[in-house]
Amino acid sequence: MGFRGGDVIGKGGSVWLCGWERMGFVILRHDQVFCFERVRMSKPLNVLFILADQWRADCLEVVGNPVIQTPNLDALAAEGTLFRQCFVQTAPCGPSRMCMYTSRYLCSHRTVNNKVPLVDAQENIAMALRGAGYRPGLIGYNDYAVDPRILPSDDPRTYSLSYDNVMPGFEEVLYHEYDSQAYFDDLREKGYPESLCNHEAIHKPNVPAEGPGDHLALWYPAHYTEEDSECRFIANTAIKYVQKRRDQRWFLSLNFVKPHPPRICPAPYHEMYDSADMPDPVRELEELESDHPYLSRIHRSPALESERDLRETQANYYGMITEVDMSLGLLFQALKDSGQWDRTMIVFSSDHGEYLGDHYLTGKGRFYDGAMRVPLIVRDPSPEADVMRGQQLDGFVESIDHAPTMLNFLGVPIPDRFQGQSVLGRVRGEEGGKDAIFYEQDIRGEVRDLLEDSDLGLVWVVRDEAFKYIHFADERMPALLFDLKADPGEQRNLADDPGHRETVLQYCQKLLTWRMKHEDQRMAHWAEQHR
Repeated sequence: MGFRGGDVIGKGGSVWLCGWERMGFVILRHDQVFCFERVRMSKPLNVLFILADQWRADCLEVVGNPVIQTPNLDALAAEGTLFRQCFVQTAPCGPSRMCMYTSRYLCSHRTVNNKVPLVDAQENIAMALRGAGYRPGLIGYNDYAVDPRILPSDDPRTYSLSYDNVMPGFEEVLYHEYDSQAYFDDLREKGYPESLCNHEAIHKPNVPAEGPGDHLALWYPAHYTEEDSECRFIANTAIKYVQKRRDQRWFLSLNFVKPHPPRICPAPYHEMYDSADMPDPVRELEELESDHPYLSRIHRSPALESERDLRETQANYYGMITEVDMSLGLLFQALKDSGQWDRTMIVFSSDHGEYLGDHYLTGKGRFYDGAMRVPLIVRDPSPEADVMRGQQLDGFVESIDHAPTMLNFLGVPIPDRFQGQSVLGRVRGEEGGKDAIFYEQDIRGEVRDLLEDSDLGLVWVVRDEAFKYIHFADERMPALLFDLKADPGEQRNLADDPGHRETVLQYCQKLLTWRMKHEDQRMAHWAEQHR
């Protein structure tokens, strides 16, 4: 028997309400015979899952940033719950997103780097939603690489790398990472010259013919206006999507590439922030003198050493963030105008942060908080969440928790293989939270010259409120330990301190236990269920 949204499904004492708001109902159970009563259908529940690429956790005004302007996300946080300690499971973009969509740690899905194929890709949130009758949409990108073993032998992806694919289960509304053919067609219709309607040209700032002078090129505005930016194009596409479905239930994965490079802002965002107002980075010159095999390599070419480069890059990054915020404001208003605001869960987060000069680094990866901690705002429109509106929570959340949270809200069963935990209870006032978070990365690209076996280019990290412990697979790279209470900037390694030997052992054991628990155990679970 098939079920549609509005049907109540009971099994083993649990109740699922597929896609519609929960209301009063009765389920009759006679021994093992279940009776299903159709409840009165209310307005459908929706989910808007927003990922902005490379967004630092501290880049929201609502968390105390004294410079940045994010009025629309601040307002979203005032109506929802903000988690101050959300960490991604890995970086860069592709592996991190695979963790989110599959709700599995890197050691489980093994997509260790960009363009590494994902095995068993059908085991993701979109397919779970399909099973409940949703048709989840994608605007933007997944960064998903297809397993070549399931492709025809003549498919180019069997012998070349590509992550420009849509994950199974998602309906492609618009595939757009940095740009798209649809975006260029839109620019042409608006009268932009053909010379600008290509990837290389559109992402270059409008630098004067005589050159940038005393500034970086990013100090100058984009060739396009704010209204014609690719960021606004993404938001406008999302607005059309939700308006068209105002009387339907929907799930939309909405992805903005900004504030990820290329570092470019249209007017007025390119000059919105004074470089003199930028906060100081977390860094010390002594970091550049480390003799640790890994640390010495990531600091071989220090980034943003000069004050000009540092401050102008920061101001540009802040401008991109405010541009995204303003586009989101238009989308939020469209949800309100179309009567969908009060039945739409909104989850806002990022796939990783950005160093922005911290530790003389830019970009993502490595293990410092600047790149691994991300914003997380969850706005649950349900009355049960009223008690937590405007609250900021410090308990740990991991990015693998996003998918279970959204499924939980929609009443869709969480697949057995998912490793994350729903935070919906915390959003509704329940106690909870994790004592520690775990993440891992493939670093072979940074230390390839050191490795006798490339499979040893891995690093595992466990972090709690007290310490961060970093363990390298290659035994020639000593472990690292940071006392986060005394050294929140993660600059003084204590792993070799005799006084911390017990701490090192304790955290090493935590990592080992975590790995043993989260290795792939599908068939063991299947066998257990059928005993």
